[in-house]
Amino acid sequence: MTLREDRPEYEARVTAVSRVTPHMVRVTLAGVRGLGGAGMPEPGLADEFFGLWVPVPGGDSVKRYYTVRRRREGRGEIDVDLVLHGTGPATEWAGVAAVGDVVAFDAPRGHYAPPSDTTSLVLCGDVTALPAIGRILEERAALETSPPASIVIALDDPADRQALALRPGDDLRWCATSALVEETRRLCGGDPLAYVWFSGEAADMRAVRARLRRELGIPASRWTTMGYWRRDSERWAARFAAAGPELQRAIDEVLETSVDDETQADRLEELLAGRGLL
Repeated sequence: MTLREDRPEYEARVTAVSRVTPHMVRVTLAGVRGLGGAGMPEPGLADEFFGLWVPVPGGDSVKRYYTVRRRREGRGEIDVDLVLHGTGPATEWAGVAAVGDVVAFDAPRGHYAPPSDTTSLVLCGDVTALPAIGRILEERAALETSPPASIVIALDDPADRQALALRPGDDLRWCATSALVEETRRLCGGDPLAYVWFSGEAADMRAVRARLRRELGIPASRWTTMGYWRRDSERWAARFAAAGPELQRAIDEVLETSVDDETQADRLEELLAGRGLL
């Protein structure tokens, strides 16, 4: 991990808005231009995401993270799928996003990187992970060969299921949100050459990460876990703010170290746990 300057690097205009499922909106961005004069950023890893500054009432904007669902390089377009859940400025904008809206974002980056000797894939997450899993499977479908995938996706509403680009040998399971961690844990560890990718709620992510890193001792190169959201986000944000600038300085010190990402994640968890923020 490294510190990133928290400012937008690109700007684009909304050119289309469509409803993918009852709780998923697809926003198409076009006319991407770098605020420093650069063109459209180069395609990245299949789960690439960016910080998107979305408009809020009063003319201001807030930053939230979203997956780049699909790119159409020839047309200079990017699709972003936004989940309609809970409350907050990003969810509210997703419900009213309109053609002509101007948004800004920083450089996309991703983590999905199966080792070359991977013999099976495990892709798991909740509805917020659907855009990334959908793109991973689409890009994999274009390859001549690929390991089979076991896919588990948790949804609160079965109507939010999407058609995914599966290959022979794949196994797709939809489950209740409460069963996601157990379903993921069950799939981990069976194949020593598997690559596991998980994203979802922060506490669920930590439970899966603990299974992979501490219980099974699987090398970090063979898995990626990400916490996309928090169930108690408002309360957590208030407690984080109350901790004051000293906590942010401590976090920055961890992120500036040269150790690997997973060691940094361990240290951040220890730091936040000590402040009652896990």
